Amino acid sequence: MGMKRGLVFLAFAALGFAIASTIYKLIEPFLPMLPGLLASLVPILTSGWFLAGLIGAILAVVLLILWARSGVW
Repeated sequence: MGMKRGLVFLAFAALGFAIASTIYKLIEPFLPMLPGLLASLVPILTSGWFLAGLIGAILAVVLLILWARSGVW
């Protein structure tokens, strides 16, 4: 049983490596633009409406997890 689990982990690791390295090669030409893009995102990420939405999303997920763990369907 343990050998099968190890092979599954190895397969997922290989798949993750292949996906991540392919994505990196695809976005490599755009990496020099990254600092400018991040600088333009700072005002959006610190605005009140975004922070309120983020807190609401986190609260909704936490409440959903608590409800699911309660066993009440």
